[in-house]
Amino acid sequence: MLGIDGLKRATAETSPYATGNLGAPVLAAMPGRTCQESVGVVGIINESAFGCAGGGIRFDDAVEHVLSLAPSRFRAETVPLVDCAGRVIAAPFEARLDLPGFDRSAMDGYAVSCADLKTGAWLPTIGRTAAGEAPGRLCPNSAHRIMTGAPVPEGADAVIAQENVYQRGSMLQIGAVPPVGSNVRRRGEDIRIGQKLIAEGATLDWRHIAVLAAQGVQYVSVLRRPRVTLLSSGRELRGPGESLAPGQIHDSNLPMLAALLHAGGAVVRTMAVVEDDVAAMRSSLRHAAIDADLVLTTAGISVGEEDYVRDALRDLGAELAVHKVAMKPGKPLAFGRFEDAVFIGLPGNPLAALAGAIGFVRPLLARMGGAGAPAPIHARAGFEMRRKSGRAEFVPVCLRQRNACIWAERGGPDGSARLAVLLQASGFAVLSEEDTDVRHGDLLCVFPFLPSDIEPAGEIPEMHRRNS
Repeated sequence: MLGIDGLKRATAETSPYATGNLGAPVLAAMPGRTCQESVGVVGIINESAFGCAGGGIRFDDAVEHVLSLAPSRFRAETVPLVDCAGRVIAAPFEARLDLPGFDRSAMDGYAVSCADLKTGAWLPTIGRTAAGEAPGRLCPNSAHRIMTGAPVPEGADAVIAQENVYQRGSMLQIGAVPPVGSNVRRRGEDIRIGQKLIAEGATLDWRHIAVLAAQGVQYVSVLRRPRVTLLSSGRELRGPGESLAPGQIHDSNLPMLAALLHAGGAVVRTMAVVEDDVAAMRSSLRHAAIDADLVLTTAGISVGEEDYVRDALRDLGAELAVHKVAMKPGKPLAFGRFEDAVFIGLPGNPLAALAGAIGFVRPLLARMGGAGAPAPIHARAGFEMRRKSGRAEFVPVCLRQRNACIWAERGGPDGSARLAVLLQASGFAVLSEEDTDVRHGDLLCVFPFLPSDIEPAGEIPEMHRRNS
């Protein structure tokens, strides 16, 4: 029941070579502006220009604008193999070695030449080879004692398991002649030199590390991680462990977002909570942009009397488009460029900030870092709801396996300031602007909060609508 082409493009167009115009698409989207205009201006998008009944730019369009701000591919750096888990490999890797590197025995037994054998014949045992030793040579009309993993001696073409022979002293009786190649792992039968093993842009995990280690790799060329600076604003906010005066709350956004982005591969730096003051915000933003690829704020970006982020950015000459995005929760959103960094301003309520992080920040960081954005999964609706059209909606859902289907059930009650729902939900089901209701069994597009082992199997059928 979704038509979220922009989200599909956001998860597909994550090539490490993707480049943006570094802010020009944002200015180009402003009525009356061109890409050639000077950048020291904060512009406010004319919401009606996007034809969105709910007010603000369409969610899909906002995603594309944010992704267009991603810089060109980051430089590569070399890290030890043991430290490359979670990193994005900078170049395709081809096998340097055959695996196995030689014909080797698959078990303890006796290496023989099948041409020399007859059923019931007796053979003398001459020679012995264990794993790690140089290969021996099989004497004609004899058997060669061999251990698991040892190189097959020259002249042998099969290994008879030790339990399948009758032994008397140094003599063996053959019960049956084995097929050629029995219990022998042939050179290169697993991996061949030159075989393409790991594609450029793959996020490395323990599986890749096992293969690289078997290839003798000690260091790996990976892309630099995106660097993110996080800051929260609001005189009511206090950090963990700090006492609360009347009217104050603990800041949950900054720790939540820091953990989310760190898990996504970013290098995260957090700053102290900024007071509601333009001068303080200017100073904090200036420091936040130092050595940052992305500056991320929560709250203070709207048009309220206590919202100072936008004014501070204007004073600093930032190139910024301020939007209202037609989405629920998370309508206030700002993005653009500030000094050498991308800037995104998220709403202050926790679920609204999380929706912005899942919908915009996570795919942006994936594109920046050369990795594939977290792919959505598709689940059947285990709930019903009616809603107004005109804006995308992020609905917290819990994913449950039922037989061969994944079902999405409501994770908790509505409310962008709620937190307990996060303990029940597995992700956000994203409803498109056009959908007015959800019926039981409808196909939903769900973005999991955490990496999932469930992957789409081929093409997903087009989401059905009411008139289908």
